Amino acid sequence: MPVTVLSRRHLMLTAAGAAVAMPFLGRGLVFAQEPAAAAIPAFLPTVHTRTLGNTTVTTIADGHFDFAKDLVVNLDDAAYGAALRAAYLDPEQPIRVPVSVHLIRQGDQLTLVDAGGGSAFGPTTGHLAASLAALGVTPDQITRIVMTHLHPDHAGGLVGDAGAVFANAALHVNEDELAFWTDEATASAAPADVQPFFALARGVRDAYGDRVQTFAGEADLGGGITTMALPGHTPGHSGLRLSDGDAQMIILGDAAALAALQFRHPDAGVAFDTDAGQAATTRRNLLQMVTADRIAVAGTHLPFPGIGHVEARGDAFVWVPEDWFATRA
Repeated sequence: MPVTVLSRRHLMLTAAGAAVAMPFLGRGLVFAQEPAAAAIPAFLPTVHTRTLGNTTVTTIADGHFDFAKDLVVNLDDAAYGAALRAAYLDPEQPIRVPVSVHLIRQGDQLTLVDAGGGSAFGPTTGHLAASLAALGVTPDQITRIVMTHLHPDHAGGLVGDAGAVFANAALHVNEDELAFWTDEATASAAPADVQPFFALARGVRDAYGDRVQTFAGEADLGGGITTMALPGHTPGHSGLRLSDGDAQMIILGDAAALAALQFRHPDAGVAFDTDAGQAATTRRNLLQMVTADRIAVAGTHLPFPGIGHVEARGDAFVWVPEDWFATRA
């Protein structure tokens, strides 16, 4: 199987069997398809379930991609290397980044947070359906989907060849996020090879039609789920605060995506943040808040299952993964 590598020079979006080179927002980025060195086993459905009061939160592995050093911004080479070595990672190799989706069960209500990459983000993602099947859940049982943002590794799994993958789900997305990615003028002003991102968002909007429901800022979605404005990575990037009695968890999307780097260096960003300064401010404020309030967090790209706590270390932070079995359902 090819390996999906993201690099500044080469970011390629594979969709419907076609590889499209895409300088994202003025930066030359490509999803590079590397030839496989050897056959690897087929993907095995991977899930982790834990409780939050009477709510069940299941982290579902959709796959992974490899993240090249040249996509990291606002971090010098020495700090980059030291941070990766401190995490027992090789600075000379890309960072392998998981892609996770969260399933929230509350009685008959089944809520997905994001939908993974589907066929839009290369061959090493798009395993959500297999993992849902392993849980005994079919796509038509999902009652709602809440999007952190509309990048293809989060939104690609919403649509397939037949249109909407989740036939009965309401789709909740931040109004600024939807407006940005579906705006014809914005898309037409963007470089031609960036436009597939916009096309995906328009396809999602059209496929879900009147089931698309927009929200702004902090919105109560019911069931103890409240949205949080976490802009910077994208214009309408959002997190979710889950509350059940005294128990809380924040699903932070991509506000902190690289565990080895962005806790130790909160100002470090990625090349496809739409506003790197705002993203860094959002990240630092969020990490300060969850540290002070001792709130559990879950992240799309944090090491699977990506649930844990954050501790302050001077001006920086430390990611503390949760014990896998301590909170299992």
